[in-house]
Amino acid sequence: MRIRFSLTLLILLLFSLSATSFAAAPSIIMNNDAHVGEQTVLSVETSQIPNGGSVEWSVSPTTGLNPDRISLRSGGRECAFTPLDTKPIRVAVSLIDRNGNIVSSGETLVNPTEFRIDISVVVDRPVTLWDSSQRSDYALSPDVLLANAPVRLRASLNPPFKGQHSFTWNSDAATAMMSQDNSDIFIRRGTVGESEITVTAFNSSGIKLGSGESTVNITLPVSTYEESALEREAWQNWQNAQQLWDSKNYADAVDLAKKAVNLSPRDTEIAGGLRVMSANYARYLKAQRLREDSKKFDEAGRYDDALKNLRIAQVIWPIDDGERIIKSAEAKVDDFRKRQQEANWLRDTASAYDNENMYEDALEYYAKSIAVMSSDAVIDRMERIRNRLTLIADADRYAGEGNSLEREGKLQEALNHYAASLQSNPDAGLRQHIEELQSVISRRERQAKALYREGQDLQRRNQNQEALKRFTESVNVWPNDDAQQRVRQLSRNTRLAPDTVIRGPEDFGIGTRTDAQKFIQQADELYAEGKIDGAAELYRKAQRIAPSDEMQRWVSRLDNVLKERDAVNAANRQISEANALFRAGKTKEALELYRESLKTHRNREIEEFIRKQAASK
Repeated sequence: MRIRFSLTLLILLLFSLSATSFAAAPSIIMNNDAHVGEQTVLSVETSQIPNGGSVEWSVSPTTGLNPDRISLRSGGRECAFTPLDTKPIRVAVSLIDRNGNIVSSGETLVNPTEFRIDISVVVDRPVTLWDSSQRSDYALSPDVLLANAPVRLRASLNPPFKGQHSFTWNSDAATAMMSQDNSDIFIRRGTVGESEITVTAFNSSGIKLGSGESTVNITLPVSTYEESALEREAWQNWQNAQQLWDSKNYADAVDLAKKAVNLSPRDTEIAGGLRVMSANYARYLKAQRLREDSKKFDEAGRYDDALKNLRIAQVIWPIDDGERIIKSAEAKVDDFRKRQQEANWLRDTASAYDNENMYEDALEYYAKSIAVMSSDAVIDRMERIRNRLTLIADADRYAGEGNSLEREGKLQEALNHYAASLQSNPDAGLRQHIEELQSVISRRERQAKALYREGQDLQRRNQNQEALKRFTESVNVWPNDDAQQRVRQLSRNTRLAPDTVIRGPEDFGIGTRTDAQKFIQQADELYAEGKIDGAAELYRKAQRIAPSDEMQRWVSRLDNVLKERDAVNAANRQISEANALFRAGKTKEALELYRESLKTHRNREIEEFIRKQAASK
């Protein structure tokens, strides 16, 4: 037996077989349907309670847990409790008189049930698609749901729950739950298909009230909706593009029309409209370019070209005041032609004097020509003549000074003097010589830099003597401050060997034609003295500086002579050694050495001697 106290009443479940007489069993009235998690109220009729008597209740589950918070109300006439689950609950009641005797009793079985949960789709606004044929939107039926878009679901308890409650939602793996507001939830499914949704309700004490499930059918692919939206946007852009075109905002109109075609490439009306618009825009741009070029031609005095462009532009894309502008350009052309004819005659006369070196007369007629029609070319020519008259006397002096400086090796100073001479008296030969001299200077500067870098590398490896040699050669090839500073620094602790050969520009094939002629002259002198080795080396330097086929043939000839000489000398040394062996009676060794000498250089006498020795055996 279980005993529970509630308020001041004792609820006692008694199963006694010793009771005396009983009245009719009291009827137990259920005031509401029993649901899990919601309070259930049972009562007895007041008329059945003995005068001055009381009511005793007994509540116990057949299985599971006791009901939660059992209470008595209305003087014990009502019994209230909250079922915790769906297991049956036995409720017994006893009517007791004023003497404490049980006059009647009865019982009933309460079978709690869970609330049913209904899940519904809440459609705030139906999905709309674009009808490209009608050029308008149309709404789909409310049961059409869009993939990859929020879908609002709502849960409701049936019957309605009287107290506070909450919902817990779940979905399948392909469905995402985005946000929840108790009874409402937003879900999203990325593709077309069925979303399995479940929901469970709980009261404020956490007791499960019930659960429900539903299948939400997502039927509209997001691609269909997006394509429809693009077609709608494309048509709106096309309409706006037409408005821009009508307001002569051509560039923006074409850009917006292109955007419309990109959004809906299959819309033939938009695509065709863009082709027409683009063709007209191309004509407009061409006419604009022609008119802009016409202004430039006019500013440059090219009135015929300016008029031609205006006429073509008016045909391609007419403008309101186009004819007026053309007539003004025609009048300017007529006036220009008259003045140009007179100026040309004066200029031709001046040019004739100029060609005959009659510079004073040329200046007079050039001045008359520009008085009729100004010409930058004529003004420039007049200035050149004046300068030439002023400087022509100094041209030979500059050239002579430049030649002297070049012979002294002062190439940059020579180049400056040559340039001054060229300005005073243009000369094709001198111009070519200047270009050659500039090339030589550039090559010497590059070679000096290369030697300087070699010196840096050698210095980093502590090969200071070789580094000093490279820095010295760098200065020798072309003076530069960096190399000179390195030479000063290294010379404090490092000295070059007395026999060190410092290379100059000619050793790298860098020099002027003057340098080449100098080496050829020195080589000729050595050759005349029979010093072929020294002569050949100088000829090679000249060839490296100013290559020519004739010099190459001469150098090759000298190389062959030197090679022949060296071979004869080497063979003679072998013959001398063989003679010594022969005289010593070492005939076999001598003959071997004689044969070796023939490989070095052929000698008929030695060949004949070897044959005789072979025949004597």
